[in-house]
Amino acid sequence: MFLAVTAAMVLFLSAGAYLLLTKEDASKKTIFAPEKKVESYEISLLCAGDIMEHEPQLKAQYDAASGTYQFDNNYAYVKDLIQAADLSLCNVETVFGGGQPEGYPLFNAPDSLAEAIKNAGFDVAFTANNHMLDQGGEGVLRSVDVLEGNGLEAVGSKTTPEEPNYALVEVEDITVGLVAYTYETTGSGSRRLINGLPVPQALSDQICSFNPARWEAETEKIAADLNQAQAAGADVLVCYLHWGEEYHTQPSQYQTKMAEKLIADTSVDVIFASHPHVLQPAQILYDQAEEKNVALFYSMGNFISNQRSETLGNRLTEDGILAQVDFEITKTDDAVSKIELVRSTALPTWVNRYGDGTGKYVYEILPLTGDFESLASLTASGHVDKARQSVVDSLNLIGGGYTKDEKGRIVIFDKVAWLLANGYDENGMKKES
Repeated sequence: MFLAVTAAMVLFLSAGAYLLLTKEDASKKTIFAPEKKVESYEISLLCAGDIMEHEPQLKAQYDAASGTYQFDNNYAYVKDLIQAADLSLCNVETVFGGGQPEGYPLFNAPDSLAEAIKNAGFDVAFTANNHMLDQGGEGVLRSVDVLEGNGLEAVGSKTTPEEPNYALVEVEDITVGLVAYTYETTGSGSRRLINGLPVPQALSDQICSFNPARWEAETEKIAADLNQAQAAGADVLVCYLHWGEEYHTQPSQYQTKMAEKLIADTSVDVIFASHPHVLQPAQILYDQAEEKNVALFYSMGNFISNQRSETLGNRLTEDGILAQVDFEITKTDDAVSKIELVRSTALPTWVNRYGDGTGKYVYEILPLTGDFESLASLTASGHVDKARQSVVDSLNLIGGGYTKDEKGRIVIFDKVAWLLANGYDENGMKKES
């Protein structure tokens, strides 16, 4: 049936298109407008803080019978959580230099640690940190080879100067761009130093580092890498920064300024960070130019180390998080039309250390969610009270005003919850008063 309109006649078709018939020449003027194909889905990115191997840990993981080091048990309780994410990242704060394993101050881990990190479910290993030069330039290069040889994408250092300072990883038909930088100890000097060790001239273009003393100019080169990653096809941009002051629970001024500038000068979607070895606040910053929310984790703490109350007199060094961001991807006719942060959470973790009765320690990363008090690790160690205290400390440091969800994760941002609390329905439509 035809319906009369002012300038034309419109015939609706069951296929979802319509036929426009003008008065002048209905037989010739035909336009078909098929419905656009729109689909939405979510992807999750998860990141852990510092993975360290101090001397007592090396002794604990050594198997005298086989003469090898085995680390898989460290991650047994968090393995499923890591593997559940679409892309899992971590900071590997040690070096794979070969030869005799060593702890602090010049770290050198057995290659089997890289295998355990991959077995735990991690996909990306950030190598930009203040211990990356502990085994010299050869250690930098060998670390990349060992990590990538175990199926991990190494970001923050590279084996050739021709490679870009970013990595691109495909996740559910989305390209994620990754950039990682560590702070220098160059200060006002002209010689580039990391942890007091000179950066080898031969590797000057293969190590990603910045000088906090010149943070503004240095942020521009990090921004340039992020922008290049976007130009190369990245849909989502991730920046990892190894920065801040050790054992400080609040970010320094340069950290806040750098974060603000990166968000203003790039399309970065999330900033993960660590180095202080304790948790620092997590928050959401708004990118005015892009009109989007950006997740920021100032410090994710220690994922595993021997730093703790017994060794440093600081229980906060035992705490970490699995930081997670979820993005809603909208595609129109199979092309990405919108990417939106819909959730940002922090799942508290705690390093449990206890004796195994043979004179060796057991190290296990525990997720402090759900009925964590019944975990076999806590039953064996009797450290339930310490784990409870860690939950309290973590919530206070990440943000005392945040709540926890049904899984026990600290909720930094949830789009649906925000909409409902501000007079909208879950689809973003304003409710009638």
